[in-house]
Amino acid sequence: MIGWVGRIEHNKNWRVFLEMGYRMIDLNPHLYLWMFVDMDLSDPSEKESFESRVDQLGLRPRLIRYSNVPQRLMADYYSIIGDSGGFLCSTSLLEGFGYAVAEALLCRCPVLATDSDGVRSFIFHKKTGMFYKRDDMDDAVQKANDMMTIKSLRTTLRESGEMHIVKHFSVDAYVRNFISMLKNLGVHPQS
Repeated sequence: MIGWVGRIEHNKNWRVFLEMGYRMIDLNPHLYLWMFVDMDLSDPSEKESFESRVDQLGLRPRLIRYSNVPQRLMADYYSIIGDSGGFLCSTSLLEGFGYAVAEALLCRCPVLATDSDGVRSFIFHKKTGMFYKRDDMDDAVQKANDMMTIKSLRTTLRESGEMHIVKHFSVDAYVRNFISMLKNLGVHPQS
């Protein structure tokens, strides 16, 4: 399975995900695309374009949409995707903090992403995840295929991705950084 999380809007770049999925299904006919979306938040014209593109690519039989999944259940979905041999694809043109990417990595779900600001905190190419060149579908498909078929690479991404999040984004790390920030501001919290 290849997962995708976002809104059906230009910045989330859903068109690239559908095209990549179409090409990946050609390489692996047993592949499914899982999209976690809230179609109610989509602009009607964008939603219409999305539905039209799904039909043009013939993806309906291989596309499963999950709408409004409670956040507490997403870890289970990311784990299933990672255990299936798949990955999370983040196609955003610009991304803030990248919560979905961080959570997927923590759940041992490899991530293939555009190099879009916020995800640089989590993804170090071929160590904790992989970047593909934006607007280069051949590069995206090649890296997606490598991620799914090169066992040693996949193992590295799953293990290193999880350990990076545990080490740098744990509650303890957050508390240490917050206390350090307070001290830099001249506030000395009591232990």
